[in-house]
Amino acid sequence: MIKYLLLAFLLIGSVCNSQNDIIILKDSTILKGEIKSFSKGVLIMETTYSDKDFNIEYNKLKSLVIQRKCLVILTKGRRRFGNISTDTNGLVVITLEDGTKERFKFEELVTLEEVDDQFWNRFTGSIDLGFSLSKANSYTQFILGGDLNYIDELWLVNGNVSVLNSTQDNVEKTKRTDAELEFYRLLPREWFLLGNVSFLANTEQALEGRVIPSVGIGKFLISTNKLHLGLSLGYTYNIENYIDTSLNKTSSEAFVTASFNMFDFEDIDLDTTINFYPSLSEKGRIRTDYDLNLKYDLPLDLYIKLGFTINFDNQPAIGGNDFDYIFTSGFGWEFD
Repeated sequence: MIKYLLLAFLLIGSVCNSQNDIIILKDSTILKGEIKSFSKGVLIMETTYSDKDFNIEYNKLKSLVIQRKCLVILTKGRRRFGNISTDTNGLVVITLEDGTKERFKFEELVTLEEVDDQFWNRFTGSIDLGFSLSKANSYTQFILGGDLNYIDELWLVNGNVSVLNSTQDNVEKTKRTDAELEFYRLLPREWFLLGNVSFLANTEQALEGRVIPSVGIGKFLISTNKLHLGLSLGYTYNIENYIDTSLNKTSSEAFVTASFNMFDFEDIDLDTTINFYPSLSEKGRIRTDYDLNLKYDLPLDLYIKLGFTINFDNQPAIGGNDFDYIFTSGFGWEFD
């Protein structure tokens, strides 16, 4: 499984081409690279010839051209999709697919995501590895993680997987696999429809596999090019298979999810999510999942990552296995 996952990431990374957005400053300096984001009138550009990103005040710009089409989120929940440049007055010009041109001030832009015309180039992702070794009790731990993301005008798709294997003398082997695939259909006024399928296999809770398909609706309560805060709710069907097959069962649940993302703060990204699952078919049962991931960007698209996950079930199939947590660290590579 691991070798196929590695191969998939490498193949996808090989077809993702670099981009060359162009900025010309008032002093005639020309910069080529990738415009990552902007905030409060400051553009952030990544180039291949600098270890650190350039931070450029938009009032120092003479012209700007972004090669790819962009999904643009404006204030008051407005959305536009098209090519972006600037005019002689320093306004952002968005050329829509029908050729219509609209002009906005930089302060009106909330989020900007580049979208490539070619399907495969709309994917971004990362892969990270972690390994621990201790002579005491012959302890070893191996962690493999990764994510793959897709964006177009109306859809966002996010997938991630994390695999942990741990061995130690006189202790049963610990195995844990987390995987999730999410689909977002963007709606006006920062609303979205949500489809989700998650998987958890966990020896600590005697879970052979828990598969959870979910559907729901949500809203971005805060949406800027630095912060996202979203809230969603919906319905979940819980399919649980245990090591002891006599405990296998299915159930219906509601879910309430809150997610917070903070990104591009001095090369630090943070995302955290908490899920509450009150059961609709098992009286009094409540499950809770919490995830926290912190990433620090390094040169050459490398990064260091820390992760923390908690799973809680107040009515576990096996007594004493109501609670599990995991802390991970790793080193990874990001591609687009």
